[in-house]
Amino acid sequence: MSNKHRRTTALEASTCDVISSLPDELLHHIPSFTTAWEAVQTCVLSMRWLHVWQPLRRLSIEGHKFTSKIGFMEFMDNLLLRRGCIPLDSFRWTTTGSIYLNDDRASLCVSYALCCSVRELEIVEHHHLLNLDHSYFTSAHLRILNLSGVSITDIFIERLFSGCPALEDLVMVDCHVLATKFSSTTLKNLNTTSRSLNVYDYDDDFEDLVIDAPNLISLHLEDLPFLAPCLVNVSSLVTAYISLEEESSNFDAKYSIVGALSNATKLKLLSPVDNCDDYPSLLNKVLNRDLQRSQTFNNLKKLSVGDSLAWMLTNHTKTYPPSWIDWSFS
Repeated sequence: MSNKHRRTTALEASTCDVISSLPDELLHHIPSFTTAWEAVQTCVLSMRWLHVWQPLRRLSIEGHKFTSKIGFMEFMDNLLLRRGCIPLDSFRWTTTGSIYLNDDRASLCVSYALCCSVRELEIVEHHHLLNLDHSYFTSAHLRILNLSGVSITDIFIERLFSGCPALEDLVMVDCHVLATKFSSTTLKNLNTTSRSLNVYDYDDDFEDLVIDAPNLISLHLEDLPFLAPCLVNVSSLVTAYISLEEESSNFDAKYSIVGALSNATKLKLLSPVDNCDDYPSLLNKVLNRDLQRSQTFNNLKKLSVGDSLAWMLTNHTKTYPPSWIDWSFS
């Protein structure tokens, strides 16, 4: 019997590399479900897999996969060098414990991602505070930026919004937020919580946290000591979560919140249980002032408030359509 008519034996079938025989489009799609470390390791499977990982458009690098800081940094350097400037959809890296990038290397990674026209960038630093070089934030393609463990200053935010005109989503979780002005015409989602640091890292007095974002749809403000939210223009806002911190007991006339939220459909306001005898009266003063100059909340569907705010808002039900609001007290 000729070889071309010979049937494949069971042993040959079991050792046949079926995956490598897939079309290029499918073969290059497989590593997109893995981390960058796992994707790079596929290069040893066969000659056909040697460069399969390079065109990946979604890179995820996890620090816990490495046993040393040097190994982590060398992997990052080689990965970016060998991959070249192939466009990216998303670029994400996380660090943990002693496995992290210093400020300069982290800034260079940001620069690389933006040069590759990345649309979504995520940096998660768990145990150190990154001071990124703001001058690298120049991109017409960046739409989503998620930061954790990063120092956020006024000059950083100013450069971010001016250098990335397409930015729509900005998430800053456990960051050291020192910025006092967020002004953007493209921003749609803003989520900000501050890392708990020494109180001496902040000024003694309050500063206005000015938010001027006419196209903002969702707003989340939490754990921002010594920053008093001042909502200048949030006319498109639909959902808002605002937590007033314990350090806010001296804000008096600083806050400007409720009056700017008249278009919201879902609103959550929280305040701490404070032992200061003057705290409830200060809150009442602020709410009285804000509600008197606010419009009717025609779109509001759900209102959630903290215990210390509940009784105050019930005095202002004439400002709300109470027959259809879902009152929820946290």
